[in-house]
Amino acid sequence: MPMLRVSPRLEISNRLLALTLALGILTGLAVSTAFLLTQGMGFADLASQFIGYTLGDPAGLDQTLTRSIALIMVGLSVAVCLRVKFWNIGVEGQLWAGALAATAVVLYHIGPASLRLETMFVASMLGGGLWCGVCAAAKIYLRANEVITTLLMNYVASMLAQQLLYGIWRNPTDSYPVSQTFPRADRLALLGFGHVHAGIILSIAAALFCWWLCTFSRVGVMAKAVAANPVAARAVGVPVGRVILLMATLAGALSGIAGFGIVAGQEYKLTQFVGNDFIFPSIVVAYLARANPLGVVVASVAIAALYTAGDSLKAFYQLPGATVLAIEAVLLFCVSCFEFLIRYRVAWGR
Repeated sequence: MPMLRVSPRLEISNRLLALTLALGILTGLAVSTAFLLTQGMGFADLASQFIGYTLGDPAGLDQTLTRSIALIMVGLSVAVCLRVKFWNIGVEGQLWAGALAATAVVLYHIGPASLRLETMFVASMLGGGLWCGVCAAAKIYLRANEVITTLLMNYVASMLAQQLLYGIWRNPTDSYPVSQTFPRADRLALLGFGHVHAGIILSIAAALFCWWLCTFSRVGVMAKAVAANPVAARAVGVPVGRVILLMATLAGALSGIAGFGIVAGQEYKLTQFVGNDFIFPSIVVAYLARANPLGVVVASVAIAALYTAGDSLKAFYQLPGATVLAIEAVLLFCVSCFEFLIRYRVAWGR
């Protein structure tokens, strides 16, 4: 009796993988376009909103680039963890930890005033790195599932932030749960184009560093071995646990820097919405980029443009905010389907 058989392909070329990714993205965009057309929009409207406004209009481009800064950092965080098959679902918690650490430096005047920004930067790295490093240590030494621990740490960080904002960090002159506004000396410099700040330089530098680390460094080679087969890697002397701990701590530090960029470059204070809505976009960015740090930059700008267009659609076409999430989900689903077909051979046989 004929049966559907699925078998893995032994060899897959990089060119074929790139073609598969492109086809998946194009299919997702086609499905999303068809959906938006059913909502009363025309092709001209779609082109003006998704291309003309987000990348061609100065106001839209400003929003896109500003949003992409944090997306690049959290996307790198997930991508770096994927290099060692560590599933980091806790970028929001790590971002909160970095934002809290940076805010504490400002509120308690930690370090010399002339080095306050540098101190905030280091503190945010330590906060985010610790938040993810604890989960990695739990996986290595206690066999705890990192999906659960990183996810739960999101809630711990968020509740800690709410406790502080409604408590000792609340600005007494404001009726909202926000911290005191940062002094001008403790803010990231604007680059002269709207709200785009120096954090975009940090994010691009982080992407270049992660690309070098994963491609050319000894740690990157060991990470590939750990991802391919941790048992075999341990047998040939690769310190599997330390590599996972190092990469996860680095990933947490990257998310922590994202928190630093938001409080010091965008909000200029800690608010209760600093770390919201980053889990799903970070996964989409890392997946679309195939965990390639340079690809994360491109994917982050594309997703940021999608969110910018989504805000415009809500304002002018009364479409719900969930429209953007639906488009992201369609893109991820289509890319996943095409990747399955390229990695596995499906055929009828006896």
